[in-house]
Amino acid sequence: MGQKELLPQRCIATFTAILLSGTAMPAGAQQMPTQEDTGGGIEEIVVTAQKRIEAIQDVPIAISAFTAETIERQGLDDALDLQLQVPNLLIVGNDRPTIRGIGNNAISSTADNGTGVLVNFAPLGFRAQDEFFDLERVEVLRGPQGTLYGRNTTGGTINVITAKPKEGFNGYLSAQYGSFDTKRVHGAINLGDDTIQLRFAGFYLNRDGYTKNVGTGQDIDGRNQHSFRASLRINPGPDTVIDFMVNHSKEDSTRSRENKRLCRATPVLGCSPVSLGFDSPDTSGVLFQTLLNATNAFVFGSALFPAGSSIYAGAQNPSDLRTVATDYDSRFKGEQTNVTAEISQKFGPVTLLSLTAFSKGNSEARTDFDNAVLPFRFNIPVTYNVDRDTTVTTNQLLTSDSFVASSRSYYQEFRIASDFAGPFDVTVGANFFNTKGDASFQIYHPGLELFARLLRGLPQEAWSFNADTRDASTKSYAAFGEAYYNFTDATKLTVGLRYTKDKKSTRGRTVFLSVPAYTELAGSYDAVTGRVVVDHKLTDDNLLYASFSRGFKGGGLNAIGSALPTFDPEYINAYELGSKNQFADGTMQANFSGFYYDYKNLQLGQRRGTSVQTINTDAKIWGIESEFAWAPADGLLLNANASYLNTRLGGLASGQETSDPANPAQWNGVGTPTRTPEVRLTLKGNELPYAPKFKIAVGGEYSMPLGSGGWTATIRGDYSWQSRYFAREFNTANDRIKAWSIANALLRVSNADATINVEGYVKNLFNKDNITNSIIESDLVGSYRNARILEPRTFGVMTTFRF
Repeated sequence: MGQKELLPQRCIATFTAILLSGTAMPAGAQQMPTQEDTGGGIEEIVVTAQKRIEAIQDVPIAISAFTAETIERQGLDDALDLQLQVPNLLIVGNDRPTIRGIGNNAISSTADNGTGVLVNFAPLGFRAQDEFFDLERVEVLRGPQGTLYGRNTTGGTINVITAKPKEGFNGYLSAQYGSFDTKRVHGAINLGDDTIQLRFAGFYLNRDGYTKNVGTGQDIDGRNQHSFRASLRINPGPDTVIDFMVNHSKEDSTRSRENKRLCRATPVLGCSPVSLGFDSPDTSGVLFQTLLNATNAFVFGSALFPAGSSIYAGAQNPSDLRTVATDYDSRFKGEQTNVTAEISQKFGPVTLLSLTAFSKGNSEARTDFDNAVLPFRFNIPVTYNVDRDTTVTTNQLLTSDSFVASSRSYYQEFRIASDFAGPFDVTVGANFFNTKGDASFQIYHPGLELFARLLRGLPQEAWSFNADTRDASTKSYAAFGEAYYNFTDATKLTVGLRYTKDKKSTRGRTVFLSVPAYTELAGSYDAVTGRVVVDHKLTDDNLLYASFSRGFKGGGLNAIGSALPTFDPEYINAYELGSKNQFADGTMQANFSGFYYDYKNLQLGQRRGTSVQTINTDAKIWGIESEFAWAPADGLLLNANASYLNTRLGGLASGQETSDPANPAQWNGVGTPTRTPEVRLTLKGNELPYAPKFKIAVGGEYSMPLGSGGWTATIRGDYSWQSRYFAREFNTANDRIKAWSIANALLRVSNADATINVEGYVKNLFNKDNITNSIIESDLVGSYRNARILEPRTFGVMTTFRF
């Protein structure tokens, strides 16, 4: 048995040895207790993970929490930074967080993410790329939250909690300038008396792009975005608190949906399924080139492209991962408004809470569809549409695609929580969630348009490809309750149940050389979920817990024309053991958790040319996690976390087998590749996508006085590493994402009362080109890979003034 095989067993043994050795208030719209440091310097964090105000070390859930002070101290700008500090959290795209390997692998406008992302406990669609500003804290709960949070929290939840107004006049302003001409400003101003308090906060970011487009001569993947938030708190009486929050954000950037094209060209398949490089795909056999040949044979009397040639022949693909060559610069526009209203009313030992939330947003992303500057030319200038707004007359071959989406959501929750004097407490509630949205993915290609015009009689709408979804709606109803019973001062039992019913519907069509009518689909799903937890305090500083929880993620509707009109809900039965500990008079903190998941009906998306669908399979997941903090001396603080994750797909049932769209005949790199006959795969034993086995993070900071004027200098460093993982369930060589790491450092100087901070920072210290994701594109363009790359090395200076 090799060393790599022994490592998981050693981790289990270590975890088991440690595990065996080693009063809550209802959370409403009320002022959180002050965050304080323990005597040794470790921050004591209070959370509302169970929708009650509790010390994080007393909550029998695996939680990583970050206060406003921690976010500032560690230089966490967004959730992409946050993932470096949390065990088994991975975020590879703008809206794809996975916790313990669970996220969203489905492809459907009605699919939900398995990780709930909440703003002030409401599902308002906070995205991974949204910048952190003026927050109270962020809580990451790992494991199914099947009672209090319910649907779509099979992996866990990320709770983003904004700063609330408070008494007095105060605020701050932070200004940052850095590499890539980065200009980042954020701040807040607070004012109010003991009855009415207001808080206004804002954020602005503008920077150049990280990627050079030699096709246009411009830098792309830049940012131009801003947000504004207004919060109001009203205290009409000692037992009543009313909170309102409005947040509006807007972006108009060259944010890129695609980063870098990777391919090792091969005939028939376009790109090799067993190796990657910087070639352009061989598209001699793809549909759009076939249509171009047919069109040119009719219009010009002969085919434009000789048999066996590729329209990509001679196209540049620079070998630098941060340099691309496309006809167009990427473009992203987005706008979103979130509104919440929270009312808390105490009736003696019982608190009644109402949470109302509304969200609306829209976005549009445009990019070069073929992701290249093609050298081929038409024999004469041709007039065609390059996007929905632009018609050109040219002999160039230009293509583009756009993804346009809009949505509106409404959420209402009523909750009652007790704070009795005896051993028993309870939380009960009900909620309603309603969301509706439209989405359209459109491809503009002269091969398609010119061929469509040759057919005559087709409306202009049929001259482009359009996967069009209208009124994709989800209505969800739930009732839940959780009871807590303290057998003794040290031992507590928690039992929770939740009933959820989802109703989903959509209208869709695929426009492709025809304009079909919309087809309507609908589905309904319900489930009972919950949890049972026993926790026991060995001492005031040592907590053990064991839990069983059941998670549920709603099913959904496949694209129109799919062989499977719907896909089933996901269910997880989760078993967990954990321990939370403080040692050495509170100067050391060590938390551990181990878990096993029985995963039913995992949703997996499949692509085939212009069609997509989602299927179901089973999986097993288990792992261990640890988090440490240590303040061994005044001014010195160390932190670390580590995790191990093992995931295995159970396999597809007979008749449900799939094939790899990048390699349907399972070509091994020898001879000439073919697409037929397809080799059907069960996927049994494969790893889940985006589930690295190992993840380690370490950090430390040291503060020292500067002279006798009360100024302090703090130096901090952080390092995070994770092992390889796969971008698809097929686990091919091209799906493999290599292990990657990142190091950050900062130096901060503060005056005596911390009203002035000046900070110099470096992120991605060693300037590594870390590939974190690889998306396979359609066989319409040769099945090349789009690699997503972490930001390059950035550095700058930030100054903060508090008043």
